[in-house]
Amino acid sequence: MLGLGHSVSGEAVSLVNIFNNRWALTFNGTDESVQINAVGNDMAPAEKGTISIWAIMEATSGSAFLMKAKVDSSNEIFMFWHNASDEIRMTHKAGGTGRKTQWDATDLNHSAWNHFVMTWDNTADELKSYLNGTQIGSTVGSLGDWSGTISTVHLGQNTADGAFFKGRMDEVSIWKDVMDVSMLYNGGAHRNVEFSGLDSTKLVGYYRMEEGAGTTTADASETGNTGTLVNTPTWTAY
Repeated sequence: MLGLGHSVSGEAVSLVNIFNNRWALTFNGTDESVQINAVGNDMAPAEKGTISIWAIMEATSGSAFLMKAKVDSSNEIFMFWHNASDEIRMTHKAGGTGRKTQWDATDLNHSAWNHFVMTWDNTADELKSYLNGTQIGSTVGSLGDWSGTISTVHLGQNTADGAFFKGRMDEVSIWKDVMDVSMLYNGGAHRNVEFSGLDSTKLVGYYRMEEGAGTTTADASETGNTGTLVNTPTWTAY
């Protein structure tokens, strides 16, 4: 057992670094994003999945995407703020059948950290979305039949026509199962999900954004799907 108190070992210091959240990425809303295409090979869009993102989503003049993963225009998954209707929308489109949850975002605090989650379960035929640990919008069914392997995945933009995200992003995790959202939310505290008690074998992409410098962000899951910064979003200390 690791002792705490009178003497602090190097092992304890390393654990502090593991749990500490010191950095995030700031996006300018114009041309910056993170490309994580390789994670698409490990996602399970035709079966089950969870996408969890901590973000400060600043208000912009147009819509802003947190994340988009796609095979083509008939098979794609995305999470975004729709500016014109002021709604948070999370979409699972399979075989041309687009199903989405939507939530009136009038009361969304655009200057605070929020926790955004979407889950899908083709066996239960359910698409759900969550904000800060609470389900938003209605559970949606009648999901379509997915076709193909995801080849394009971006954080911070719509891979088709921009809609760049403005604000900060942190602790992005992508899973191949429906995970316990309350454990991901953790009472509002950003934490390393590998130590959350969730089944890490289900984790296919995990971007802690703790580098503080450089043009890549590591994947802390076991899949090694490194993210590439596009047009240098800014490393920002907490």
